[in-house]
Amino acid sequence: MKQLRNTEWRRGYPIKKNLALCAWGLMALAGFAGILARPENIPSLASCVLALAGAVLSLPHLLGYYRTTYQCLPALNRRLTKKEQEGPK
Repeated sequence: MKQLRNTEWRRGYPIKKNLALCAWGLMALAGFAGILARPENIPSLASCVLALAGAVLSLPHLLGYYRTTYQCLPALNRRLTKKEQEGPK
């Protein structure tokens, strides 16, 4: 169990998960803020709509990545629960 957590932190997976979530939040915020600001020019409005659409379409993939227990064991994540992966204490 401790070895799995050490491997996760050495590879930076918890930090990557949080950075991905922050980037998604900024993309969604930019889309909403741009649309609510009522931009007068079409390219500005189009970029805001694209940012919002990108945020909506990438949400399922982001949630799947964020909910993965151990990134260093991708094949076992689909078959075993977190307790089974950690083994007996």
